[in-house]
Amino acid sequence: MLSYSSDTGWVFDPLQCGLVIAIIAFSVYRNQVRRKSLHKRDDGLYVWVEWYGGERCSATDPSVPGGLWDSEADDGGDGGD
Repeated sequence: MLSYSSDTGWVFDPLQCGLVIAIIAFSVYRNQVRRKSLHKRDDGLYVWVEWYGGERCSATDPSVPGGLWDSEADDGGDGGD
């Protein structure tokens, strides 16, 4: 994004900056969609909608620290209980 070289001085790369902004915006959007749709069914399962429209469920609250949303980057699995 922003780098310094003794030959060229400060250099700003708009493509890299745009990519970082897009990744952050997608992460915020994904979390908003999840949190707005999260609810607990009568049978005790937590259900939410992912950003692409698919429905997911879990026996435990996925939004708490250590929950499914917190750990999904670590395991890379589906996680649907």
